[in-house]
Amino acid sequence: MTQTVMITGAAGGLGQALTNQFVARGDHLVLTDRAGEMDGIAHPKEAQLIDADLCNTRDLLRLCERLEKGEPGIDLLINNAGIGVPGSVTEVDAALLTKHIDINLTAPMRLAQAAARGMKKRGSGQIFNIVSLAGLFPMKDSAAYTASKFGLRGFSAALALELAPHGVEVGGLYPSAIDTPMLRQEMSHPDGSPLNFAGNAEPLSAATTAKLVMQALSSGDLETWVPRGEGRMAGLVMTFPRFLKPVFAHFERQGNKKKQAYLATLADQNTGSRTPT
Repeated sequence: MTQTVMITGAAGGLGQALTNQFVARGDHLVLTDRAGEMDGIAHPKEAQLIDADLCNTRDLLRLCERLEKGEPGIDLLINNAGIGVPGSVTEVDAALLTKHIDINLTAPMRLAQAAARGMKKRGSGQIFNIVSLAGLFPMKDSAAYTASKFGLRGFSAALALELAPHGVEVGGLYPSAIDTPMLRQEMSHPDGSPLNFAGNAEPLSAATTAKLVMQALSSGDLETWVPRGEGRMAGLVMTFPRFLKPVFAHFERQGNKKKQAYLATLADQNTGSRTPT
């Protein structure tokens, strides 16, 4: 059955991959990102495009109104937009701390609230959040990002309990690292977290991640951890927080090796792209 799907952060790497998945399925799309971000991005002609900055109160209100009262009703909301800028808490600007919370937590909460109101009246719907394994396990030098994702996980779990009696599902994907411009920008920063590469974690392509989202939507599970083993490990460690420091130190050493290999691969790609043909 054809659905109406809203995707935030639609111009990003994962946003585009998700758009392709829903287009292939024949769904109607409502795509939103900041003004100018979707210029030149491929999208179906019939898609509704909404320019909106999630840090802007008026823009956020417009999206909430579309979710709650607009026609056709939104059957599926995917909170995909996010920000992740590494840096020590003592060094980053206070406004950047707030921006992480605004985009990664407050905006998804407000949009989910509006979507839930419309879905509850119709007796059906689905709200899906792109979270992160950082919602289960803290990332040093990314405290604001970690806080936003921990908060989104808690909100999602509570909302799922609230909406279950009304036929509305809530779920989320908790990936380690997705090979997008956002990850490359993070890794180019001296404080970019090596935990993106710890254990069995490997950066997923946006296309692969989008397929995992589709599978998670079909399953109806509250949480989908990718890789699953890393999610289990994170949950186990946080059950016994006194072990956090030594376990983190181990993962950091392990992840650093693969982080350097990833950066070397990016450097080779950049060098190749500048080579005359």
